[in-house]
Amino acid sequence: MAASESQKTKPQAVDFDALEIFAGVGPATLEQIRSKAQRRAMGKGELLFNMGDAADAFYVVADGHIRIWTVSATGVEVTLNVLTAGKVFGEIGMLDGSVRTAGASAMSQTQLVSISRRSFFEALDHDPKLARNVIELLCQRLRWTSARMEDATLRQAPQRLARILAHLARDHGRKGPNGTEITIKLTQGELAQWTAMSRESLNKLINRWIDEGAIRHEKAIWTVVRLSKLEEIAEFGE
Repeated sequence: MAASESQKTKPQAVDFDALEIFAGVGPATLEQIRSKAQRRAMGKGELLFNMGDAADAFYVVADGHIRIWTVSATGVEVTLNVLTAGKVFGEIGMLDGSVRTAGASAMSQTQLVSISRRSFFEALDHDPKLARNVIELLCQRLRWTSARMEDATLRQAPQRLARILAHLARDHGRKGPNGTEITIKLTQGELAQWTAMSRESLNKLINRWIDEGAIRHEKAIWTVVRLSKLEEIAEFGE
């Protein structure tokens, strides 16, 4: 079962104004939400919630990395997304009061800010802009889910891996001496989970791309050397 969501302290500083879900929301509403937010510290590998757990809050990543995952029909754990500072998650179960549709675990030492269903709905009742933001967020989630379904059903393994590495380079990369270094530390096992590949297949593909000079993997750091090459593979395959 998921660790208790009651292990909370005072909220960590988060720029609520910068979050898309609160864009344009009135100062009074923001203060109401901010005053009732709670902080949670998590250790690496710690489970926040499991699939099927009750959902009574949503979360903002203040620092660290959260992995969102599900379990396939064959019992294999598949990574759906990795979230970093400023990202919101867990809102779907919170909004309808149902259960979690995916699991969430910390990939590193992580700080979260949680907002309870009760306090969020109190704010929702008083600010129509917040309601519009929620609609936009849910539309984004639907588009993201559709894209994931397309990846899983229509794209071959090299395309899936190339898309993930290109995404990480663009959204979680920094300039290094050999290319774009991905700031999220991922093992080959974690990449295999994310791309729904076997470890053996992923290892062969990774080694070939390293030999071709498209990527590097040294001291647990993934570096994208030829982003245009990965983008080409992601779009058209090999």
